[in-house]
Amino acid sequence: MENIYTYTDMLAFFGVTVAHPGGTLMTERATDLIPISPGMKIADIGCGLGDTARFLASEKDAIVYGIDAHPLMIQKARQRHQSAFDQKKLHFLHTDASHIPFPDHSMNVIIAESVLSFTNVHDVLKECKRLLRPGGFFASLDLVCDPTFPLESKEEYGTFYGMKQLFTVKEWHDLLRSYNMDVQYTLEEDPLTSPSNGDIPELLLSDDVPLECYEMMENHIAMLENNRAFTRYAYFICKKDDQMNII
Repeated sequence: MENIYTYTDMLAFFGVTVAHPGGTLMTERATDLIPISPGMKIADIGCGLGDTARFLASEKDAIVYGIDAHPLMIQKARQRHQSAFDQKKLHFLHTDASHIPFPDHSMNVIIAESVLSFTNVHDVLKECKRLLRPGGFFASLDLVCDPTFPLESKEEYGTFYGMKQLFTVKEWHDLLRSYNMDVQYTLEEDPLTSPSNGDIPELLLSDDVPLECYEMMENHIAMLENNRAFTRYAYFICKKDDQMNII
């Protein structure tokens, strides 16, 4: 019988505070490459429990909107960052990343950490293109796969995580360019050679974590280990260029 819980459900029930690869160190490295000024508006899509959104609001003095389609993620994000949320320094919105109720060209920066592979990527990038101001920045951290990834293993990997696409670096570059996102930097990390950054996430466990989610966590660890030779991740820092010639 097919599992009724998704990988994202598991993260939400366990309350994994920093679920994206590279953790907060990778977030800091990437956002330091983006010219963020105080008061800029930033959308953090797929914000999870809101730690990146809180970092951008507190350390970059930006106006940040954390956006997630999972209601439990948003509930826990609001609880975890209650003081900043109450002071209107940080906002959390429960909505799908492909239909964000903001005006055209209303965002200076959009962040997406470990998000695009799980979505209808064309719908989300189309929405990001609509929301970004001319010259705005789009930063996406996502899985990249080796061209030699065996097809059967690749399909099993994608099915387990609910990923709708598994791309190489070149395929990500080509896709981003097709939405007028000019890749300025690509920060690649290889889990086979990159040292651990010591960033151990907190867990905000729900009171009623389903047994299936514990089993999924075990399978997740095995899945990562079995496919380390073919998977890594990269942070793509892009500048929106409406003058790009898209063929």
